[in-house]
Amino acid sequence: MVQAKPLDCYHCGLGVVAGADYCADLAGESRHFCCPACREVAQLIAANGLTSFYQYRTPALEAPGQQLLDECFVAFDDADFQQRYVTGDDELASIELLVGGIHCAACVWLLEQYLSKLAGVVQVSVSLSEQKALLKWHPQTLSLSAVCQAIAKLGYQPEPYNPDNLQLMQQRENHQALRRLGVAGIGMMQVGMFAIALYAGAIQSMEPEYRSLMRWVSLLVATPIVFYSAQPFFIGAWRGVKMRAPGMDLPVAIAIGLAYLASVKATVLGIGEVYFDSVAMFTFLLLGGRYLEMRARHFSSRLSADLNSVLPAFVECQRGESEWQSIPLFKVKVADRLLIKPGQVIPADGVVVSGTSKVDESAMTGEFTLQRKAPDDEVIAASVNSNGSFIMAVTATGAELKLQMINQLLHKARLQKPKQAQWVDRLASRFVLAILTIATLTFAYWYFIAIEQQHNAFWIMLSVLVVSCPCALSLATPAAITAATNSLRAQGLLVTNADVWELMPTISDVVCDKTGTLTKGELSIAEIYPVTDISSDQALAIAAALEHYSEHPIATAFARRCSNQARLFAEDVELHHGLGITGSIEGERYCLGSDAFANGFHASSSVAKPGKDGQWLLLSGSRGPLCWFKVQDTLRDDAAKFIQQLKQQGLTVHLLSGDSSTAVEQLSNQLGMDHFLAAASPEQKLHYITNLQQRGASVLMLGDGINDVPVLAAADISVAMTNASNLAKTQADSILLSGQLSQVLLLIALSMRTSSTIKQNILWALGYNVLTIPLAVMGLIAPYLAALGMSLSSLMVIANALRLQKYRQVENNG
Repeated sequence: MVQAKPLDCYHCGLGVVAGADYCADLAGESRHFCCPACREVAQLIAANGLTSFYQYRTPALEAPGQQLLDECFVAFDDADFQQRYVTGDDELASIELLVGGIHCAACVWLLEQYLSKLAGVVQVSVSLSEQKALLKWHPQTLSLSAVCQAIAKLGYQPEPYNPDNLQLMQQRENHQALRRLGVAGIGMMQVGMFAIALYAGAIQSMEPEYRSLMRWVSLLVATPIVFYSAQPFFIGAWRGVKMRAPGMDLPVAIAIGLAYLASVKATVLGIGEVYFDSVAMFTFLLLGGRYLEMRARHFSSRLSADLNSVLPAFVECQRGESEWQSIPLFKVKVADRLLIKPGQVIPADGVVVSGTSKVDESAMTGEFTLQRKAPDDEVIAASVNSNGSFIMAVTATGAELKLQMINQLLHKARLQKPKQAQWVDRLASRFVLAILTIATLTFAYWYFIAIEQQHNAFWIMLSVLVVSCPCALSLATPAAITAATNSLRAQGLLVTNADVWELMPTISDVVCDKTGTLTKGELSIAEIYPVTDISSDQALAIAAALEHYSEHPIATAFARRCSNQARLFAEDVELHHGLGITGSIEGERYCLGSDAFANGFHASSSVAKPGKDGQWLLLSGSRGPLCWFKVQDTLRDDAAKFIQQLKQQGLTVHLLSGDSSTAVEQLSNQLGMDHFLAAASPEQKLHYITNLQQRGASVLMLGDGINDVPVLAAADISVAMTNASNLAKTQADSILLSGQLSQVLLLIALSMRTSSTIKQNILWALGYNVLTIPLAVMGLIAPYLAALGMSLSSLMVIANALRLQKYRQVENNG
């Protein structure tokens, strides 16, 4: 007799019981079901044309865990999702992911090492303080869902980054940590009471049955502590072993696990000592230290949270001539007119159209003095309107906001790691293997050689495992850099490259651009001197048409002067960096620039400057020179004091400018600069910087224009002014948001303090391990003291780093 092949229900996948086979025709095929309910549901799905459901459900019967994991991240490949969260193109894309479950530098190291080995991944940078990962990958080679699935396999939870997600994740993490800590604390007290009774009973010869009862009750209370409260240690340890990258959780997990198993064995067999109280206390102290570290990380990330979170959800937008309507912020477009009332946050970049007020721009620039705003003045998103109402015209929204650019640069800086931090991470990962070896040798010595102390060998080994955990070493550098970055950001200087902290103390020379850097960059046309029969208005219109395509501050001067004139349009415009600009207007070729450049535009004739003082620009046409323009600028209020203080610190100061030699020489003499170079092209500026570096100098460069991009990139450290071109900002290592040169002095001073703090933290962490490991090996440190010492060591490092957060107040009071 042939046995019938068992059937599975087409809908739920369970076996069909003999005699209870329910059938139905679906899409022309007979299907079997285990019950009438499954049959009715399947028929309903088919009737609504949703039978493709079974195409996705069927593989789940074969590999439910893997299929479920795959489906969790399918949405990450959705086009709408990627348009919102992913930047770049099909060749190279990038995304910021919030990664839950990161709690130490070993997690950071594991994620970076594992993901960087995936085919298609170009760069992975993970921030411990923000629990965020910056991922760059080739979408054609690797899907985003596959990357997220790889992260999930490691035991972490990836999701798209935004401030709300970060806050929710931190709340979940905080609540879960408190629950684990609470269970461990309550259990520690209960087990401790039984331990006291057992110790007292040992002295007074407690009856065996009572001693056994207390041991079993202690086991019952300690078990939730080990399997729930201590769960993160075991998960982290297994993750590291599975990936062949043991982390800091491994020694701790081994210590807790072995102590618990040894106590369980003694309880079951009734032979030997139990140490459930030590296991409970050990877990509680470790969780307590880790909880305080977590709170410090959350505090740091809140200080550095996106400014986007302060923007209002709704705004008053003009619809028609007199009607105002409340609309969501995301619907605001360029050229919309918004009403800003007192106390409201400015929701977008724009220009004041009518009304006057004073605005608090400290969130963006670090300048706490209220700034007066009148018609034609610029306002920026995230500023706060103080005491008046005004109407603004929107010039930028969304990703184009200055605020958004600052956030992107700030996140980039936090996800970068200086060489010092990378070295510490590598040292910490190798340190774990060394500790396991030392602990094993320690146990072997006390168990096989020092036989009189054989009963203590196990606990001495546990003390070595715990006391040596290199958490403090891994926190030494990132904690200090995060605190220093937050301090500077609050004062109006944005550090975008983590290497600044390591390189700044080595700076020997400071090179400054002139226009827009030492001067305000608010150029104006002081004199107009035609050299032909062209009128001043005609010459201004031609010059403004050419400069319309330039980001140099001179362009703004011409635009302001010609604001009420009929506008001309230039074609085939070419920028000649450091020299001038050329273009065609109504079929005729024109040139505006320096004396030599514009005179050379028409070789048959040249004209001399009307005066020697000041900066002169010459407008030339295809028939010869046409008009001279005298351009003047205003020196920044703190420029002279800034140069003086640099020189007092023993730094050599250079002035490097593309402007005429007369203006540059005058400014150099006025400020007492050591060296200057005038009328310098971008190539000459770059040559000047590289010559300094070849002579052994370490160069800090301050600039603002497109012509400064090569030297900003070439300098050891570069600072871009707040009015710099976007290209210059992307090449700079830091951005001076406040426009106050004194903040550069703060950067120099704070970087030295940060470097000193990092060294203190590393020395403390290494010194602690060097001192305590030998003591633990000699059996002089009990396990609970080892746990307490490890936690206090990490907290000491964090507390020392957070002192940098108060640096401004200390300096101001001093």
